[in-house]
Amino acid sequence: MNLKHLFTCILIYTLTGYTSFGQIIQTQRFEEDIKSDENGFTVFSLKKEGLALIREKEPEERRKKKWQLEIIDTTLSKVWSTELEIESKLTLVGYEYNPKHLYLLFREGADTYIHTYSLLNVNFEEKTITTHEIKFEVDFKLSHFTMAGGSAVFGGYISNEPAVLLYDQSVTLPKVLPGLFIRQMKLLDVKANQNESFNVLLLENIDKENSNLIVRTFDNKGSLIFDDKISVDPRFVIQTGMTSVLERDELILIGTYTSGKARPSSGFFSAVVDPFADEPLHYNDFGSMSHFLDYLPAKKVAKIKAKTQKLKRNGQLPSYSASVIPYRIEERKDGFYFLAEVYHSSSGASSNPYSYGSNYYNPSSMYGYYPYGLNSMNSNNRYYNAPYNSGNMVGNADVQMIESVVVKLGDNGKIEKDASLKFANLRQDNLEQIGDFAVDGDSILLIYRKENEIFYKSQIGDTIDIKPIKQSKVLVKSDHEYLRGQRETEGTIRHWYGNSFYVWGYQNIKDSKKLLDKTRRVFYVNRISLE
Repeated sequence: MNLKHLFTCILIYTLTGYTSFGQIIQTQRFEEDIKSDENGFTVFSLKKEGLALIREKEPEERRKKKWQLEIIDTTLSKVWSTELEIESKLTLVGYEYNPKHLYLLFREGADTYIHTYSLLNVNFEEKTITTHEIKFEVDFKLSHFTMAGGSAVFGGYISNEPAVLLYDQSVTLPKVLPGLFIRQMKLLDVKANQNESFNVLLLENIDKENSNLIVRTFDNKGSLIFDDKISVDPRFVIQTGMTSVLERDELILIGTYTSGKARPSSGFFSAVVDPFADEPLHYNDFGSMSHFLDYLPAKKVAKIKAKTQKLKRNGQLPSYSASVIPYRIEERKDGFYFLAEVYHSSSGASSNPYSYGSNYYNPSSMYGYYPYGLNSMNSNNRYYNAPYNSGNMVGNADVQMIESVVVKLGDNGKIEKDASLKFANLRQDNLEQIGDFAVDGDSILLIYRKENEIFYKSQIGDTIDIKPIKQSKVLVKSDHEYLRGQRETEGTIRHWYGNSFYVWGYQNIKDSKKLLDKTRRVFYVNRISLE
């Protein structure tokens, strides 16, 4: 097989005087035949340790069902395959990754808020699996799940008041963290840091004129490390918020705000947390950003920008708004990079489905607490553990995904530049992350997949050197194989680590050298490397 001929493709471009992405290649491929009546895989990133593939198999006993778990390394070679025997009444609802460990969270119970959970600790280096049974003896509506070292952290609500429960694997019962049972509070984020501590981000709504963002960091035993409160401009309403994970010394907050409760988002807010100083929130309206509006016609962009500046000169708030959902923060030496996506829902569902959490799949399916329904595990990667991809489903709706936006923030928490990639007529029946990005020097590469096409664009600087959108096929295993079809709604593309992505899905493949053979349905993972 000629791998160079097989995988080399797409585009080489050089820019004099700038650091930029050069060649984009698909360097490895993993395939596994899937029968038409079999459940498909879901893919979890293990970063530099590879990928985890998991799917539910048909139960062989009434009380038990089997799950297939496979670990593949960064060359997409299989290193471990095993079967998990799980009680039939348990449903996979979340996951988390720590070095050498994959944690799988299963839940029992659908008719009550008092659930029993089964937490599987998969040590894929030693190839061992340990199971912990966890029961909450309270009416607890779960919205967030993460792992801080060896402790499981659960965020959610008890009687409509925010609560965070900590399960240390050395004890029997979860510990309820104190100081959170306040009715005016909203839980925005629960995030594990790289040093095994974790952050809790809350929105405190005292009255119409007074609200605060509260960030608290705890160690993995639940002891408070620091507590900070940042006041919110009374003209604005905070909708979403997330924290970074202390890969840098600074902890940053970023999210969306609006100037009216019933409106979509007006812009992004950001701040660097400093418990020893009164740090401000920075508010950046969409109409003043360089590339946020690039999905619109040039004449309309000019009108919006002119109107925005006029309103601001007159001391008024900008009027432009859009439905935006945030996904992840990447911390780098030169600052922070933040990914969000713009969408439009044509249904009557709310355009602000922002009660959600990281590393947890669609609380609505379990509790009826959110107004969205659970979709099939065969669909896109709905267990994806990047923040805020927790199944904010707009059930039976026509959701138009409009663009990806990447914002770069400096050490002071202020936006320095932004980049965007418009989606090509991409519609789906749920609200879920479509694109992703990678950074190399001054260059931001944005990328997404639609059916068998990969679309991408590189932007260097802020207002200059923006390359046009390019596209390439998702490549198959050999040059004598060809596609007989691919399901558009299955699979996606995600940033993996460094300058690498993985794209996965399902393809019907025919081998032109084997005319008598039937078409194969395969599950695939391709590695995309940026050089």
